[in-house]
Amino acid sequence: MGRKEEFALSKRELDVMNVLWAEGKPLIASEIPERQPELSINTVQSVLKKLLKRGFIEVAEIVQSGTVLSRSYAPLIKPEEYAVKYMTTEIFPFEKMVSGTSYLSALFDCTENDAELIEELERFIQDKKSR
Repeated sequence: MGRKEEFALSKRELDVMNVLWAEGKPLIASEIPERQPELSINTVQSVLKKLLKRGFIEVAEIVQSGTVLSRSYAPLIKPEEYAVKYMTTEIFPFEKMVSGTSYLSALFDCTENDAELIEELERFIQDKKSR
């Protein structure tokens, strides 16, 4: 199995993870399509099974949902951790073809607040220099 298959999330997996990340508390499968209507319950259940198997989520608890017991799911990885891991496993291997400056340029192109990003980068650089 290649590196991409090991870590990268599919669009649907990312859709479900984004709902779980945004909610900030465990959700049962039926609550996910309520928050992301483009996802059917069948898709959600299939994706949750894959995410569980791959270790991205866990069964947080068993909860009463109407007259039945249901599993609630919580992410095991934060969105920031996923982004960093994705960058280092999926994008970083191209470092010989793309310079660090190009990475930073792409960050500036996709951010809405350049000044905030510049300040954050300056703090990061100062922290690295002081070590």
